[in-house]
Amino acid sequence: MAAGVLRCTGDVTVATDGAPLCSGVWTLVPVPEPFTVEQLDPGMLAAAFTAGFVIVGTAWFVGRCARALLSLLN
Repeated sequence: MAAGVLRCTGDVTVATDGAPLCSGVWTLVPVPEPFTVEQLDPGMLAAAFTAGFVIVGTAWFVGRCARALLSLLN
């Protein structure tokens, strides 16, 4: 079942009984399905987490080496 939203090509007014009235034509516009976790690719998730850990780990390792070098010089 495809989801959609009604769109009016003209002005929308409200009748006395509460019904919406369109001065133009009502059209059904399809909308994408909402996000679900099942849409995520496990391989891409693993690659993203690995890249993040490599970047943070490299910065941490360089910082530890710089700290050791500076304390050695001190």
